[in-house]
Amino acid sequence: MTKKTMAIVLFPTLYILVITILSVSSFGLNVGLDMKGIMAVSLVALFPLLILIQGLISALTRINIGLSLGMSILSTMLFMIGLHANDTRGLIYYYGKRYLMFGIVGYIIGQVINKMKSFKKKKELD
Repeated sequence: MTKKTMAIVLFPTLYILVITILSVSSFGLNVGLDMKGIMAVSLVALFPLLILIQGLISALTRINIGLSLGMSILSTMLFMIGLHANDTRGLIYYYGKRYLMFGIVGYIIGQVINKMKSFKKKKELD
Protein backbone atom coordinates (compact mmCIF):
# COMPACT_ATOMS: atom_id res chain seq x y z
CA MET A 1 0.00 0.00 0.00
CA THR A 2 1.48 3.35 -1.00
CA LYS A 3 1.65 6.40 1.24
CA LYS A 4 -0.98 8.15 -0.87
CA THR A 5 -3.39 5.23 -0.50
CA MET A 6 -2.72 5.03 3.23
CA ALA A 7 -3.37 8.76 3.66
CA ILE A 8 -6.70 8.55 1.81
CA VAL A 9 -7.80 5.49 3.78
CA LEU A 10 -6.89 7.04 7.14
CA PHE A 11 -8.02 10.60 6.30
CA PRO A 12 -11.31 10.71 8.27
CA THR A 13 -10.35 7.88 10.60
CA LEU A 14 -7.65 9.92 12.31
CA TYR A 15 -10.01 12.86 12.90
CA ILE A 16 -12.71 10.55 14.26
CA LEU A 17 -10.29 8.83 16.62
CA VAL A 18 -8.94 12.16 17.93
CA ILE A 19 -12.49 13.39 18.65
CA THR A 20 -13.28 10.06 20.34
CA ILE A 21 -10.22 10.19 22.58
CA LEU A 22 -10.87 13.81 23.52
CA SER A 23 -14.52 13.23 24.29
CA VAL A 24 -14.09 10.03 26.30
CA SER A 25 -11.15 11.39 28.30
CA SER A 26 -12.94 14.63 29.23
CA PHE A 27 -16.34 13.25 30.30
CA GLY A 28 -15.80 13.71 34.03
CA LEU A 29 -13.57 16.75 33.75
CA ASN A 30 -14.67 20.35 33.65
CA VAL A 31 -12.72 21.43 30.59
CA GLY A 32 -13.24 24.73 28.79
CA LEU A 33 -14.59 22.93 25.71
CA ASP A 34 -18.18 21.87 25.26
CA MET A 35 -17.36 18.27 24.33
CA LYS A 36 -20.98 17.15 24.09
CA GLY A 37 -21.62 19.88 21.53
CA ILE A 38 -18.51 18.94 19.56
CA MET A 39 -19.54 15.28 19.67
CA ALA A 40 -23.06 16.05 18.45
CA VAL A 41 -21.87 18.29 15.61
CA SER A 42 -19.28 15.70 14.62
CA LEU A 43 -21.80 12.87 14.61
CA VAL A 44 -24.41 14.74 12.58
CA ALA A 45 -22.40 16.98 10.24
CA LEU A 46 -18.63 16.44 10.21
CA PHE A 47 -18.42 12.64 10.00
CA PRO A 48 -20.82 12.36 7.03
CA LEU A 49 -19.00 15.17 5.25
CA LEU A 50 -15.62 13.53 5.82
CA ILE A 51 -16.90 10.17 4.61
CA LEU A 52 -18.46 11.80 1.52
CA ILE A 53 -15.14 13.46 0.70
CA GLN A 54 -13.33 10.19 1.29
CA GLY A 55 -15.66 8.36 -1.12
CA LEU A 56 -15.10 11.07 -3.73
CA ILE A 57 -11.32 10.95 -3.37
CA SER A 58 -11.34 7.15 -3.41
CA ALA A 59 -13.17 7.16 -6.73
CA LEU A 60 -10.94 9.82 -8.27
CA THR A 61 -7.75 8.00 -7.27
CA ARG A 62 -9.22 4.53 -7.93
CA ILE A 63 -8.74 3.19 -4.41
CA ASN A 64 -10.73 0.25 -3.03
CA ILE A 65 -13.91 1.77 -1.62
CA GLY A 66 -14.53 -1.13 0.75
CA LEU A 67 -11.23 -0.65 2.56
CA SER A 68 -11.48 3.11 2.91
CA LEU A 69 -15.16 3.24 3.93
CA GLY A 70 -14.75 0.21 6.16
CA MET A 71 -12.04 1.90 8.21
CA SER A 72 -14.05 5.10 8.55
CA ILE A 73 -17.30 3.43 9.49
CA LEU A 74 -15.52 1.17 11.98
CA SER A 75 -13.95 4.20 13.67
CA THR A 76 -17.33 5.96 13.86
CA MET A 77 -18.80 2.86 15.47
CA LEU A 78 -16.04 3.02 18.11
CA PHE A 79 -16.91 6.69 18.60
CA MET A 80 -20.56 5.84 19.21
CA ILE A 81 -19.67 3.05 21.62
CA GLY A 82 -17.61 5.56 23.59
CA LEU A 83 -20.41 8.12 23.32
CA HIS A 84 -23.30 5.97 24.52
CA ALA A 85 -22.05 2.99 26.48
CA ASN A 86 -25.57 1.88 27.45
CA ASP A 87 -27.63 1.82 24.26
CA THR A 88 -25.63 1.82 21.04
CA ARG A 89 -27.32 -0.79 18.86
CA GLY A 90 -29.90 1.55 17.38
CA LEU A 91 -27.42 4.36 16.90
CA ILE A 92 -24.80 2.15 15.31
CA TYR A 93 -27.33 0.73 12.86
CA TYR A 94 -28.84 4.12 11.97
CA TYR A 95 -25.60 6.06 11.59
CA GLY A 96 -23.78 3.13 9.99
CA LYS A 97 -26.34 3.05 7.17
CA ARG A 98 -26.26 6.83 6.89
CA TYR A 99 -22.47 7.01 6.67
CA LEU A 100 -22.35 4.15 4.18
CA MET A 101 -24.85 5.99 1.96
CA PHE A 102 -22.76 9.19 2.16
CA GLY A 103 -19.63 7.26 1.18
CA ILE A 104 -21.36 5.55 -1.73
CA VAL A 105 -22.80 8.85 -2.98
CA GLY A 106 -19.31 10.38 -2.85
CA TYR A 107 -17.91 7.40 -4.72
CA ILE A 108 -20.60 7.63 -7.40
CA ILE A 109 -19.95 11.36 -7.84
CA GLY A 110 -16.24 10.58 -8.24
CA GLN A 111 -17.00 7.90 -10.83
CA VAL A 112 -19.16 10.36 -12.78
CA ILE A 113 -16.30 12.90 -12.72
CA ASN A 114 -13.89 10.21 -13.98
CA LYS A 115 -16.29 9.30 -16.81
CA MET A 116 -16.67 12.96 -17.78
CA LYS A 117 -12.88 13.40 -17.84
CA SER A 118 -12.37 10.30 -19.99
CA PHE A 119 -15.20 11.34 -22.32
CA LYS A 120 -13.68 14.80 -22.67
CA LYS A 121 -10.23 13.32 -23.44
CA LYS A 122 -11.75 10.93 -25.96
CA LYS A 123 -13.59 13.80 -27.63
CA GLU A 124 -10.37 15.88 -27.83
CA LEU A 125 -8.52 12.98 -29.48
CA ASP A 126 -11.16 12.62 -32.19
